[in-house]
This record gives sequence, structure tokens and C-alpha cells, in this order.
Amino acid sequence: MVENRTSALKKIEKEEADFESREGLKSKLLEEAAYRRGYKAERLGFDTMILTLHGKELLFRDMNGPLSSAAMMRIVDDKYRARQLIKRQGVTVPESTYLRIYERDEIKAFAHKVGYPVVLKPNDLSRGEGVYTNIASDEELDEHLDKIAGLIGSEFSKILIEKQFNGDDYRFFVVDGKVLAASKRSRANVTGDGEHTVLELIEEKNRLRKQNRDLKEFLIPTDKDKLERLYREGRTLETVPEKGEYIVIRDESNIASGGDGIDYTDTAHEAFKEIAVKAIQSIPGFHYGGVDIITNDITLDPKAGDYVVTEVEFSPGPMSMFHWKGEQRDMANPVLDFYLKNLDKL
Repeated sequence: MVENRTSALKKIEKEEADFESREGLKSKLLEEAAYRRGYKAERLGFDTMILTLHGKELLFRDMNGPLSSAAMMRIVDDKYRARQLIKRQGVTVPESTYLRIYERDEIKAFAHKVGYPVVLKPNDLSRGEGVYTNIASDEELDEHLDKIAGLIGSEFSKILIEKQFNGDDYRFFVVDGKVLAASKRSRANVTGDGEHTVLELIEEKNRLRKQNRDLKEFLIPTDKDKLERLYREGRTLETVPEKGEYIVIRDESNIASGGDGIDYTDTAHEAFKEIAVKAIQSIPGFHYGGVDIITNDITLDPKAGDYVVTEVEFSPGPMSMFHWKGEQRDMANPVLDFYLKNLDKL
């Protein structure tokens, strides 16, 4: 009896912790928005619940409800297939191909065709897991293919290999044909003060990240194996940067890798917002989601070759609600408004 009670308490504690994890956070944010507006929410799991809107029960996972189908998720999560649909709408995507890990000769032939550097991406992983950038030679290509095979556990899995497009990474959040947030995803970084080491600056920044409801789950790593860019550029954790010196620590630009979200909603050029909307609408029935765009200046009217849309996101993280810098942009209430507007279709 005591063991069963202890087990039950541990289960409850785990569920409560899960609610505050980033995966559960998206669901929790939508639940909180519904409660504030007087709607009933019945929690089924850490990321799943039933919202009752004007007498209709709607099942949600994270912020995705009945108008976000499983078929849509399958296509959107398949980066290669989604890109083909986006490209059909005249939106620029990276030059890429889709091959199995063991097809080394074909992968290298593609790299030679488009020219190094290239990027490797597992087709259906998230949070930047297994993504390797700045691959500049056949030897580096083999090395990183081995790493991905070890991560996935098989050389038969397919991966994307694409021509690297250099620039800053931006995430757009689109609902019902309108951009509601545009955020720069800055790579993990610190700014020197002339006194403290890179390690000490990281530790101080992580202390501040722990105070953010979202970023607390994604601290900047201090493991040397995860700081390739820092060491590649001739620095170490013991380096003392000059005052005001901006140090980029990692190549990956997502929040899960220790990056920062910076608000660009009001300054992003309208043409980029139109591109983001077009990318979402390229997937039949896709009403809301995230769009990732790489460009050098999001504030200027894009010309040919100025940008690429790297992917669309079925269930984007709540970065815009927890920007490191700039205005916080709501995601939960716009999703709720979308379902209230379309109740007659459900």
C-alpha cells in the first residue's frame, strides 16, 4: 500500500513537472488562455486536453486542434516533401536532396555539385537535433554522417543534404493568413565585459535564462564537444573577451541550442511576411504554424537569392511569447480565436 502511494505521488510530481516542460508548456499556455476567457479545459495528459468552446468539445495536443490533421503533421514534419510543396508556390527553398545515410557516394556527389559548405539534417527530428552545418570537405561529411547514424541508430534512415545558405535565422508565426510574430533566432552568444571568461559569461547568462519560463529548459551548454564554433574561431571557455565583444558560441541557431529569440515583428519587411504566409498556405489545409527563413536582412525587400525558406513547423515552440529581447507576442489567444471563428466547421 505504501509503495503504491509512493508510486502515485511520484507519478503526480512527474506530471506536474511535465506541465512545465517546453513540450507541455505549449499546451499549458493554451489552457491558461482558455481559462482566462471562461472556457473549460479538461487535462488528459501533459500535452493533451479537451477545450469546451460554446458547448463543443475540441481535442488539442499542444496548440494543435481538430483543424490540424495527422496527415498534415506527417507532411509538414517531412522536411523534404514539405519543401517540394513550398517550392511549387514560387517560394525559394535550399537546393537539397534526400538520401539514405549509407549512400555516401551519392551524398558526396551532390556536395560536389552544389559546392561546399553543406548542411546535413535528419528529415524528421526536431530542436536542431542531429543538424550539422559548415561541412566543408568529404572527410567532414563522413565524420558527421557517422554521428547522425549513431544518433538515429541506423544507416538506412534518410537525411537531407543541402547547400548552406549563410545568414540570420528567423521564425515567423502565421495564423489564418496573418503573421503574428517574427523572431530572430540568434545563435548562442555572450558579450564580453573585459573581466570574465567565456565560461563565467555563459554561467551568468544561464542564471538569467533560468528565470524565463521557456528558456530555463534550454541553457547554453558548457560541454566542449558542443561548442565547435567557439573553438574553431580560436577561443576557449577560459578566453576573456574584450568589453562589448560579441562572441557566437554555436553554429546552431535554434532556442534549444541555447539561442535567443529577438522580436522583429514590427520591423520585418512586408514582403517577407507575404512569403511566410505563402509557405504556410502551400500545405493544403494548413491554417497556422511556423515558417523558418534565412536571410541577411529581414527589414529589406527580398530579391532573388536573398533568402531561403528552410522549413515550416507544425507545432512551433512558444519563442515569441518569451523573447530574450523585444516585445512578447502572444500565440495562444490567436489560436483560440481561430477555433472560435471556425466552430461551425467542426
